[in-house]
Amino acid sequence: MSDPDEDDCVEATELEHAAEWRLRKVDADPTDTRSAAAAAQLQKLATELRGLTDTPLFVEYRCMCNWLGESDGLSELVLRREDFRTMLGFGVWADSGEGYIRALIEMAKETLGTG
Repeated sequence: MSDPDEDDCVEATELEHAAEWRLRKVDADPTDTRSAAAAAQLQKLATELRGLTDTPLFVEYRCMCNWLGESDGLSELVLRREDFRTMLGFGVWADSGEGYIRALIEMAKETLGTG
């Protein structure tokens, strides 16, 4: 797993922490195949996300986060991101890092009241 001090991609670090949480659930119950699959997907998304930080899509997302930060809406988005990560593999899915960022952008738009 990555050290957050070496990595400016908070979202990827959050995904890795969620993957670790899912793996602890698998350690507690080795038959929990859904958590195992979700952990693998969360780690895959984290890896892909790190490769997207310089893309226009990620820049758009960061701009929205900055706007939300100025309007005190960022904490709502952070909670929504947490709920989304928790549900990955359990009724919610993101196939790629790009798809994950697109979902976060939609959440940001809804938080801003523009989605």
